[in-house]
Amino acid sequence: MKILIAFAHPSEIAEFNIHIGNLSHSKAYDYKHIHIVFIQTGYTVYETAFAMGDAMANNSYHLIIYAGLGNSLNDKMKTGEVLNVINDIPFSIGREDDEGFEHAYRLNWLDKNAKPHLRGGYINLTNSYFNVFLPFMKTAALTSPILEGDEDLLKLKCERFPIHIESSNGIAFHYACLSKGLPFYQLRAIAYNTVDLTRDTALAIGNLNKALIKIIDLL
Repeated sequence: MKILIAFAHPSEIAEFNIHIGNLSHSKAYDYKHIHIVFIQTGYTVYETAFAMGDAMANNSYHLIIYAGLGNSLNDKMKTGEVLNVINDIPFSIGREDDEGFEHAYRLNWLDKNAKPHLRGGYINLTNSYFNVFLPFMKTAALTSPILEGDEDLLKLKCERFPIHIESSNGIAFHYACLSKGLPFYQLRAIAYNTVDLTRDTALAIGNLNKALIKIIDLL
């Protein structure tokens, strides 16, 4: 079995690497019957798009996983919780004028029903392919270059889109996997809740690694 694990920074999956014995953080490592390829994406959309394209250009995988952190946009998704993002929506593409911000879907700059778009987002249709992911709550996410510090922007995000969490690069991961037609899962551990203002990056990273370890040992 060959899988690809994508992550923004090595520190976010350090415990997982220790568990499988990859102490030197090699870019490819064999664990039991699984050949694992690791790819560091960075935190931005353009870094992630390039990294995913490079990793997938001449390779195929049985499974692709993104393991990362995110922000919760409501009080239902608590700090430290690990979630399964089944729909990711691009937010930064659009137009802002005196009447406010208008999203690319409403402007018809993007066709919300043209592949790999589906019903106004990038939806993971392979979501039930691996049963080991079923315990994680499914959620919708938004990708935005600005995650914190702008209350008006936060209000706009929550009003315009049926989302629960956000990240800075998830959409690039979904786009690459959907374009290739490969089974994938985007796991996000909540490091910051924008409603109750709780932040615990260490807890989020710890729970993210526990989730990855459980998954890899069940595959």
